[in-house]
Amino acid sequence: MNIRNFISFLLFLSVITIPMIVHAKEPLRIAYDPNLPPIHMQEEGQHQGFLIDLMEELNRYLEKDLIYYPMTQEEAFLALEEDKVDMVLSASFHEQRTATMEYTDSVLHTSVGLVVRSDNHEIEGISQLTNVKTALQKETTEYEFLRTIRRIQYHVASNQRTAMQLLLMGRSDAFVGNVLTADYLIEETQMNNNFRIVGNYLLPIDYAMAVARDRNELLDELNRAIRTVKQEGIYADIHERWFGNENLLTERLWLAVQITVGLLLGVLAITFLAIRWNRRLQAEVEKKTHVLKELNETLQEQITQTKNSDEYQRQILDSSPRGIVTVNEDGLITSVNTKALLIAGEKDDLLTKPYQDVLLLTQLLESHFDQVFQEKKSILGKETIWKRSDNREYDLRYYVYPLFNIKHQLIGLIVTFEDITEERKMRLQVFEQEKNQALSRVVAGIAHEIRNPLTSIKTFAELIPKKFHNERFQREISTYVPKEIDRVSQLIEGLIDYARPRQQEKESVHLTELVQDCAILFERTLLNKGIVLTLDLINDVFIYANPNQVKQVIINLMINGIDAIEEVLEHRSGELVLRLSKRETMVVLVIEDNGIGMTDKQQEKILEPFYTTKAKGTGLGLAITHQYVQDNEGRLLIDSKIDSGTKMILQFRSENHEENLNH
Repeated sequence: MNIRNFISFLLFLSVITIPMIVHAKEPLRIAYDPNLPPIHMQEEGQHQGFLIDLMEELNRYLEKDLIYYPMTQEEAFLALEEDKVDMVLSASFHEQRTATMEYTDSVLHTSVGLVVRSDNHEIEGISQLTNVKTALQKETTEYEFLRTIRRIQYHVASNQRTAMQLLLMGRSDAFVGNVLTADYLIEETQMNNNFRIVGNYLLPIDYAMAVARDRNELLDELNRAIRTVKQEGIYADIHERWFGNENLLTERLWLAVQITVGLLLGVLAITFLAIRWNRRLQAEVEKKTHVLKELNETLQEQITQTKNSDEYQRQILDSSPRGIVTVNEDGLITSVNTKALLIAGEKDDLLTKPYQDVLLLTQLLESHFDQVFQEKKSILGKETIWKRSDNREYDLRYYVYPLFNIKHQLIGLIVTFEDITEERKMRLQVFEQEKNQALSRVVAGIAHEIRNPLTSIKTFAELIPKKFHNERFQREISTYVPKEIDRVSQLIEGLIDYARPRQQEKESVHLTELVQDCAILFERTLLNKGIVLTLDLINDVFIYANPNQVKQVIINLMINGIDAIEEVLEHRSGELVLRLSKRETMVVLVIEDNGIGMTDKQQEKILEPFYTTKAKGTGLGLAITHQYVQDNEGRLLIDSKIDSGTKMILQFRSENHEENLNH
């Protein structure tokens, strides 16, 4: 009897505890911007707003403990990337964030508006914003939109409430942000008569909820809950409670739907009287109601498309200093701006034409069109030379991006390009200046190196009258004097080659001999400084490159290595190693020193122009070196540890590999 009671007790305990375990709620950490009313905000310590109410309704289906974290938009996206929160309550689509996060279905449709003072009659649209102080929130849809328009004076804030306050306090002349927040903030200050919205629909905005890219299960749960809340009409009730009717067109459409439903009910009533109440009639009513709901959703989509008019697209495209072209998945041009036509030298309308009909687009997309559609990969910062039909030549920098629709489906690509001809000329001038600075350091070392063979030659010359008939002397003078003369000639030729004006042509380069020539230039300098030079080279290594550029690369890296070693010579002996090897189709040259080394942060910035760790450095040496390596289709890798030394690793394709590619 006691055993039975014990078993009964265990069964009773399991019945109680198992459901508690099964129904234990998981916490859901939610980040939101507290300064985006009435979408979401924090007042008197309470989380409020349209999306807060919507999230509470969604949680009826999610069944989780909701924990809200108010923070700025930038902090929210960073917290999501670092897994400090599970979702961001509102986010507009941004191409750069798609690598780290996913977006739910749309939870709010609105638009970008332009707000000015009521007595300001000079601004009636974005075309009058030239030289006007304009307040807006950074890293938003409207911020990216206005950045393409020239000569706007931005006053950027971290949130829309602060940006609006800049207008209210007279520190800016206009405010650009979503119209819902603008209306709310103006009413909140009771200054409705002092400000007016001159453009309600500059740009449509869709807000969605954002989750980390690997949280697919959470994304699916949110989407199912959003669709359910919309279908049950709960979403519409919350929307009307916070915003009322969106506009007159929506009210008319809803009235039309109501009239249609009324007529349908009338028909159903007559049918009911004619054939009496039956199950078939009930099924027909449900079918018609479903059709009406789909019609209403279609009409809402048409309203959104109307707001996103062709006029705004044209203004954005034509005001851009870059050429912009969009191409669909069939290779047909869907949009093109004026700058693109000018650079391409085209006068006819290119819409709906294959991109292969335009020589410039064929050149830019030849190897990238399939890559974008197959890998959804962006091609960034490529450079090329474009020669127009009238023989005008452009240096172009171009970018190719995947083009997605609102549902994040790939529908085409965007190619943008800009004229960098003047920039390239200035860059070449700076490169030559840096080369001259390096040349002065090489000359200082080579002067000592030339003095040694001259001293030997002078000594032999002075002994000629005394030992001319001495056979041993004759052998020594005939052996050593030509060698010393060849050494002087080799040093002078190396210096002349380095100082010779830069040539663009590439040729077969004997890399082994080139490295040896560079080493000779620094022998005396290294000896005077007490630094050991070690050469570990293999013979007969050839690459296809510009010899002057490759020589300057090696010299610049050797100078940097010497400078780094000098900082630690008081504590340890210095060594500079040049190691040349070949791996299959790749030639690898390593220039290694045991100098001061670099931190991880310094390595991240060391290739940027004008960044230097030297007290009197220009910050251009490594930037030029990196550019020269890229010009010769090579790679520069840096491996450095603070107080341990640095490896500069140069990789080039061997000449044999280059020939195979050409064939």
